[in-house]
Amino acid sequence: MSQKTALIVDDSSLARMLVRKIFVNFKDWTLLEAGNGDDALAKLDSHSVQLAMLDFNMPGMSGIELAEKIIEKKPDTAIYLVTANIQDRMQQRAEAMGIGFIKKPMEPNKVATILNAL
Repeated sequence: MSQKTALIVDDSSLARMLVRKIFVNFKDWTLLEAGNGDDALAKLDSHSVQLAMLDFNMPGMSGIELAEKIIEKKPDTAIYLVTANIQDRMQQRAEAMGIGFIKKPMEPNKVATILNAL
């Protein structure tokens, strides 16, 4: 198995901690963390990332804006929008962009399914 890298972008340190707990069980994955869009883009410049999980509501750049930049820079990256905003239009917007949608709080089984599929 080759090592894969995921990037979790969330301004909440608690949310990032909860994701870290899920990733502990996946030894073939390395987890990078960013608290905002600018930090995430810097990490993408210096790392090969197979998966990006983006909070929607963040100060500065939203998860949608960040997803657009990631698609432009690293089109092969699997992207999931992670949000408590579960309105149909939010899910439709993610789908129209070709990115996945995960509602908060993240269910470990949902994340496991995604990781195992990549």
